[in-house]
Amino acid sequence: MAELVVTMDGSASQRIRLVKERTVVGRRHLNDLALSDISVSGVHCAFERTDTDEVWVQDMDSTNGTYVNGIRVNRCLLKDRDRLSVGIYRIEFRGRAEVPEMSRTTPLRPEDIAPRRAAGAPAAARLRVISGPTSGLEVPLVKAVTTFGKPGIAVMAVYNRIGGYYVAMVEVGKTPSRLDGQLLGGEAMPLPDGGILELAGTRMQFILA
Repeated sequence: MAELVVTMDGSASQRIRLVKERTVVGRRHLNDLALSDISVSGVHCAFERTDTDEVWVQDMDSTNGTYVNGIRVNRCLLKDRDRLSVGIYRIEFRGRAEVPEMSRTTPLRPEDIAPRRAAGAPAAARLRVISGPTSGLEVPLVKAVTTFGKPGIAVMAVYNRIGGYYVAMVEVGKTPSRLDGQLLGGEAMPLPDGGILELAGTRMQFILA
């Protein structure tokens, strides 16, 4: 039986077997898998199991999209170990379950997972563009999730969390994106004060208030 392994900030947090023909994921508590962060839509996506045990993921017109291996999808046939992004959460699809079945709705809250940094995030922060024609432009990070980039090229998300600010790629482009020279991927990384982000040839500096 296939299963989903849900993580946030790299910490394994929840597993759910796909025992139903259709498993719905979203922020609402009536969903089969409830993910309460605001970056997740009320009904975000659904996993559909066929008679031949194939599993498809279907985006449900979500605001922030459903990504499989860094690519935004509407409907996609899943392969073993595919990695999905649903808001700030990462979901690994496994063709064979490794844990006991969970058949009821399971709320997953950000506060259930220990952040990598101590609690007490600053009240405000911003990104300052330091290269290109918009150099000097500052973007305040006041939302729970702020995205940068262009779909089809590269999209980066900065998350304002209880434990601080984090960055991750929701759509990986041809040009590598980096934080202080370190390659960025789907796993969220903590943003240090003064950290330099590179996205599609543009450099930005993270500044705490």
